[in-house]
Amino acid sequence: MKKPLSPALKTFYGIGDLGFSLMTSVGMYFQTYFLTDVAGFNLALVGLIITIPGIFDAVFAPVYGAIIDAVKPMKWGKYRSWLILTPPLVVVLMTMTYTKIGSDAVAAAIIIACTLLARPLFNIPWVANVALISVLANDPSERVLLSSRRAFWTNLSRVFFSYIGSPLALYFGAKTNPITGYAILQFLMATSMMIGYFIHFKMTEGYEEVTSDTKQSAAQTAPKAKEKTSLKDLLSNLFQNPPLMALLFADFGRYLAMFTMTACIAYYFTYVAENMALMPPFMLITALAGVAGSLATPILNKKLKTRGTSIIGLLLAGGLMLFAKFVGLQTYIFMAVCTLAQFFMGMLASTLVALYGDTVIYGEWKTGKNTAGFIMGLMNLPLKIGSLARGVIMTAALAGIGFVAGMEPTLALKQGILNIYVVMPGIGLVLAGLILLFAFRLTDARLKEMTEEIEARKTQVIVES
Repeated sequence: MKKPLSPALKTFYGIGDLGFSLMTSVGMYFQTYFLTDVAGFNLALVGLIITIPGIFDAVFAPVYGAIIDAVKPMKWGKYRSWLILTPPLVVVLMTMTYTKIGSDAVAAAIIIACTLLARPLFNIPWVANVALISVLANDPSERVLLSSRRAFWTNLSRVFFSYIGSPLALYFGAKTNPITGYAILQFLMATSMMIGYFIHFKMTEGYEEVTSDTKQSAAQTAPKAKEKTSLKDLLSNLFQNPPLMALLFADFGRYLAMFTMTACIAYYFTYVAENMALMPPFMLITALAGVAGSLATPILNKKLKTRGTSIIGLLLAGGLMLFAKFVGLQTYIFMAVCTLAQFFMGMLASTLVALYGDTVIYGEWKTGKNTAGFIMGLMNLPLKIGSLARGVIMTAALAGIGFVAGMEPTLALKQGILNIYVVMPGIGLVLAGLILLFAFRLTDARLKEMTEEIEARKTQVIVES
C-alpha cells in the first residue's frame, strides 16, 4: 500500500500547474501581438518565429516522456528530480523570447533559438509532474482527485491572468519600454512556474522511491536490471494498448475543439455580437465555469466513475456547442450556453488525465513494463497536433466563408463564424465522446484486478531473487 495522500496534496496539488499555465498564457494571448505591434517584426519573420518551434514541439512531443523513462533516476527520484532541475533555465530562456536584440534577423534568431531550447526544458517537468499522479494515487478515485485539483488550479490561472496579464505588461512597459514590459511579464510568470513546481517537489517528498548509495540499494539493483526500459518496451506500451490509442484520438478531438473555440472568441464578439466590450466578462465567466467543473468532478466521479464522467462530459459539452448554433444571434443566451459547456470542459481536464493513468496500469499489465513517463508524456501529442491543426483549419475555414478583415458583418458572415466557433468544435467533442464510449473499455473493477496481478508479479520476482 502506498503512502496515504497528505492534506496538502489533496488541496494544493496543482499549484505548479497554475504557474505553468500563467507562463504559457503569455504566449497564448500576447505572442503574435508582441511580435507584430510591439517588437515590429514583419509577418514573414513572425511566421517563422511561431511555426518553427511549433513544428519542433509537435514532432518531439512523444519524446519528452521517453526521456524520463530512459534517463537513470536522479537523486530525488525518477519524476520529482525534474521539477527542480530545468525550471530555473526555463525562466531565463522564456524571458529572452520577449526581447529584441540587434537587427530583426538577429533578434528573430535569438527568439527562435531560446524557444527551441525552452520547449523541452519545460515540457519534461510538465510530463514528470503529471506522471507523479500515478505514483501518488492509491486507486482510481485518488487519481481523479489529484487530476481535478490540477484542473482547478489550471482553470484558476485563466481567472488570474485575465486580471494581471495585460495590466502588468502595460505597467512595466510604461516604467521602461514596451518590449521590456512584456519581458518582465514573462519573467514573472515563468518564475511562478518555477516556484509552483518547487512546492510540488516539497509536497511529494517521501512518495517516490529515490536512489541511494548504500549496499541495500546495490542489492536492489540486481533484480531491477531487467526493468530497464527499451524503445521496444515503449512502442509495445503504445501499440499493444488499445485504450491508450482510443484516448489519444478522443483527446485530440477535445483539444482541437478547445483551441478552435479560443481562436474564434474575438471573431464572434467583433462580427456576430458586434460588442467587443462583452468579450472580457465572457472570458471571465467561462473561466469560472471551468473552475466549477473541475471542483465538481470528484463528486460526479463517485456516481459515474472516471470513464462515465468523461463520456458524459464530452457528449454534453459537444451537444451544448451544437445547440449554441441556434441561439448564436441572441448574444446573452449564447454566452450562457457556452458557459455551461465550459463547465463540462472543466470536468474533462480532470478525468482525461486520470484515464491516461489507467492506461499506464493496462500497459504494465499487458507488457510487464511500467512506462508511466512515456504514456503521460503522450498527453502532449494531441495537444501539440491540435494546436497545429487549429491554425490550418481556422485559415481554411475563414477563407471558405469569404472572410476579409473589417468586412461588413452580414448574416451570411455571422452564420459562417458560428459554424466555425460552435458547430465544428461541437462535432469534435461528440465524436471524442463516442470514441471513448465504444473503444475505451477499462472499468474500475478491471483496473483493480490488473493492479493486484501486477503486484503479485512483483512480489514473486522479489521472492525468487
